Amino acid sequence: MFLKRKLKDGIRAFGSLPLVSPLISHGGVRSVLTRLPGSHTLYGRGWNLSHPFDRAHGIDASGLVSSEELRASGDHPALAHATIYGGSQPSVVRAAIASLPELEGCCFVDLGCGKGRPLIVASEFPFRDIIGVELSESLARQARVNASKIAARYPERTPIRVETGDATAFPLPRGNVMLFMYHAFGKELVLRVVDSVERALEAEPDRSIYVTLYNPVNGECFDRSPRLSRRLARMFPYSAEERGYGPDTADAVVIWQGGRAFNSPRDASADARIVITLPNMRAEIEAAPS
Repeated sequence: MFLKRKLKDGIRAFGSLPLVSPLISHGGVRSVLTRLPGSHTLYGRGWNLSHPFDRAHGIDASGLVSSEELRASGDHPALAHATIYGGSQPSVVRAAIASLPELEGCCFVDLGCGKGRPLIVASEFPFRDIIGVELSESLARQARVNASKIAARYPERTPIRVETGDATAFPLPRGNVMLFMYHAFGKELVLRVVDSVERALEAEPDRSIYVTLYNPVNGECFDRSPRLSRRLARMFPYSAEERGYGPDTADAVVIWQGGRAFNSPRDASADARIVITLPNMRAEIEAAPS
């Protein structure tokens, strides 16, 4: 068993080499290799696949971490509400960010940032600050490693800072904020985030806060807030090279806006209905009637 595990580790390490990784990530090469027995050792399965984005950037934000593993990783009470860790699709995060105005001078905050893939996508944009908050020490540690690699490779980008702690207790920075969350924790903790956003807007009403919920299982919590209005609710498709590296071919994103942005223009999709397709796990946006 030990030798078998070491062999698998060796194959994965070989696949991560700078000269090898782009080759095996190429669509044509991958389509051939994945037909061979044992190809999952090199590529994994679904979320466990070594993502093309990770390979291209020399990082590790892939892998699936179950709720049981997260809850067993420490004794903080908030861990009892953890769901799962699965990396967001970069094309979906990128499209959500690109849909917003005022990015220059805006702070990007990822609550429950996991291994930090959305933080790295955010570094492609002119945010004034980029902050991730993660309760799991092991995930936060990997996010910092990934951030340091991006800083070395792209020194001109806004630096990424990763905090270890309870994301629901993190004080929002002053000024304009894009608050990003994947469905990382249950409804009780999401309501704490809503309360935090409302308090931040009350304390500083002349600023904009955009709440971006990727996989909006608990989206109704933000819908109830009188300080937030819907801006967008859409299914964003994965880019072609990302298909097969996540749970589907498109993911749901809902964006709310508050403060100065409360009455800003809205996307035609803004009032689309959130549909829970897998209880406490997955949400989709109902297609508009044709």
